[in-house]
Amino acid sequence: MKHGFALTEAQLELQDDVIECCTPGHRMGRGFALLAQDLWFDPGLPKGYLQMLDDFEKIGRYDHSMSVLELGSLFAYDPETALGRTQDFLARVYGVPFVWPSTNGTSILNILALMSATQAGDKVLLQRDSHVSVYSAIVHQGLEPVYLKPNYAKDLGLPLGVTPEDLAAALDQHPDLRAVFLTYPNYYGIATDLTACAELLRRRGVPLIVDSAHGAHYRFHPDLPQAAEESGAALVTQSQHKTCSSLSQGSLALFNDRSLVEPFYEWANLGGFVSTSFSFIILQSLVLGVMQLERQGRALLQNALEATLWARQEIHRIPGLKTFGSEAARPGFKQLDPLRITVDVSGLGWSGFEVYERLSSEFNIYPELATFQNVLLMFTLVDDLRGVRRVVQALRQIASEAPGPFQQPRLEPPPLPPLRVLPRAAMQHRPRRNLPLREAIGQVSAETISAYPPGSAILVGGEEITPEVVEFLQAVKRSGGTLKGASSRNFETLQVLG
Repeated sequence: MKHGFALTEAQLELQDDVIECCTPGHRMGRGFALLAQDLWFDPGLPKGYLQMLDDFEKIGRYDHSMSVLELGSLFAYDPETALGRTQDFLARVYGVPFVWPSTNGTSILNILALMSATQAGDKVLLQRDSHVSVYSAIVHQGLEPVYLKPNYAKDLGLPLGVTPEDLAAALDQHPDLRAVFLTYPNYYGIATDLTACAELLRRRGVPLIVDSAHGAHYRFHPDLPQAAEESGAALVTQSQHKTCSSLSQGSLALFNDRSLVEPFYEWANLGGFVSTSFSFIILQSLVLGVMQLERQGRALLQNALEATLWARQEIHRIPGLKTFGSEAARPGFKQLDPLRITVDVSGLGWSGFEVYERLSSEFNIYPELATFQNVLLMFTLVDDLRGVRRVVQALRQIASEAPGPFQQPRLEPPPLPPLRVLPRAAMQHRPRRNLPLREAIGQVSAETISAYPPGSAILVGGEEITPEVVEFLQAVKRSGGTLKGASSRNFETLQVLG
């Protein structure tokens, strides 16, 4: 547990007889206590409000400023500070040379990672269903993107991963690539052969950056897919807050290639991507989440895996519902995270969006996401059989009331549109025009639009607007999905380069 308590010890020392003449303004939670005193007899106070303020007062005791020098800073590594020793602890647990913790989520890490591995104008290979944050790096760095469309399983209604063969073909076609950015696993827990991809890129001398936002727990149980940081990737980003006991926006950048650390810090300092008021509360929660993985991870994950195995089998027995496991493996699908259960609801006669709505509104059960065909249930190491049973019971109830099967739309993501203008040029271009959808076809898009869920970019600024793209985005909107980045709220127009 070397250095695992470093940040905690430093924060606890600040609890006694300390006067802060620096930010933050709530003065270690006392501001919340004063508000609670004023609201004590307010007749309109919502139930539980005073308890919330009491919780904030307690949490505030650990919310400090980097003006407290002994705590350390995200903008410079110092092994003598509490944060520096904490970074050493995190790196040891994950078996990598260096770690940078984020309180701005993995979105920021993806941007910093890609910009650290490239120079302005470089050509980079991106998995097309990469998180939308990657497109921010493309714009800021003026990169030339080459997109690699992942395999798609029509029977499952899901994207798979990129195969080593796909990657090799792209490298042969574009020998001047300067970096490759892949997602592992995808949202549905589907993992490709990342080690083979990393080895191929190592032989070609091209750094591999991996968004492993959903794989922070993999190294802690043998029945989970291989951990991305063990694949040979140069830099891996992870969202400990997604699958571990860390607060939202708590994430880690795991460095296997130390040459990327210096440019990473340069961008963190100068790029304006990282808040100078980073959260020590989130940092502390990161430590706690990783500490739990190290101490209890295998046992807790074993319980969760047994519960989700039972749930997968039970759900598959419900008429109208289907699930899949590792038996569905194929190119782009080498392993599956068993803690993700994708439920095909098309046999009920309802869309995934409709089943999601019923689960949330009638049963207080909130799945991770829904698509036309599927509902994704995401479980973590702290889930057990008790909660999982509730989910199965709710699905049984919903299925018993279903109207019966009919042909649901199974829209495969459209073909990649032609790139006419680099994304940075499209972002900076003025003037622009808003055109009705039919008139916009054939024009160059000024906006980047992602379909939520799961958040993959369907149209990127600088690409030609095709009929297939418009049709797909309309279908997503009609079915209850969200079009992130669309300038038209009802998706009646598209913004094009003027």
